[in-house]
Amino acid sequence: MRHARPLLVGIGYRQFLRWTRKSPVEVYNDFMGTEVISKLTYKEFRQLPDDGKRYELIHGEVHLSPSPSTRHQLILLNLSLSLGTYMKNARLGVLAFAPLDVCLNPDTAVQPDLIFISAKRVGIVHENFVAGAPDLAVEILSKSTAAHDRATKLPLYAEAGVAEIWLIDPQVKTVEVLRLQGRKYVVDSTLAGDQTLRSAAFPGWELPLPELFSSSPLR
Repeated sequence: MRHARPLLVGIGYRQFLRWTRKSPVEVYNDFMGTEVISKLTYKEFRQLPDDGKRYELIHGEVHLSPSPSTRHQLILLNLSLSLGTYMKNARLGVLAFAPLDVCLNPDTAVQPDLIFISAKRVGIVHENFVAGAPDLAVEILSKSTAAHDRATKLPLYAEAGVAEIWLIDPQVKTVEVLRLQGRKYVVDSTLAGDQTLRSAAFPGWELPLPELFSSSPLR
């Protein structure tokens, strides 16, 4: 949740209601008395009022992410339940899912659908955000976000040093496992059909794709 208090001190309730109907950048502009905000730092980004929507900060610019679909949420639930049970027993680190800011640098904060941070690096986990690259980031693609996730966010993850990325595509029911080599990602495996998702980060854990993509509540 964004910390709205510093921006709202001394304003009236009606003014606050008018602001909450605007985007965070518009609110910031109104408050600062200027028409154009070229860039924001993550510290400034966190001062913006929370309007309940999902935003990311990329190179100082605020991006609105569309609400996830039901199928997206069911896939995230299936993955979270499976990995969560494993993590509870293995105690390898911290597992978390969106909405949660992952601050990759002072002007960039993204919200992967799911992240894993190993036990030796849990110091980057703060109360309201993660300060640094997780060991694993998972993105569940959609028609409206796939190009953004691949073209914009993958280079950000690579630059920050995220070791492993999973790209889950609900439309074609595939999972791409990407591993960082140098400054870019290479495809470690592309899974489909009845294949099973595994990772060296989670020894002994596995999730068959039919279980990952199960959407029985929709049938």
